[in-house]
Amino acid sequence: MSVFIFATLQCQPETTAAVCAAMRDMQQASRQEPGCLQYQVLQATDQPHVLHVFEAYQDMAAVEAHRAAAHYLAYREWVADKLAAPVEIKLLQPLD
Repeated sequence: MSVFIFATLQCQPETTAAVCAAMRDMQQASRQEPGCLQYQVLQATDQPHVLHVFEAYQDMAAVEAHRAAAHYLAYREWVADKLAAPVEIKLLQPLD
């Protein structure tokens, strides 16, 4: 069954540009992963320091593979002190 993730990142205003650049790289690398169906980074038009990430994976095993990927682990370490709040992550599944 497909798994969807919706994450919200609140950047510190002074780190927004750097986090956006890192998220573009994350998007590109994540889209190459087996089992990744979609990875889209979105920026709030009224709050440019807020980013949303919509991800879709074939199954939970693909999510776990993403979380174990070198690019993901490096990003998580790098971004830790650049956010104004913890990342909000919602793990979702379709009703059908």
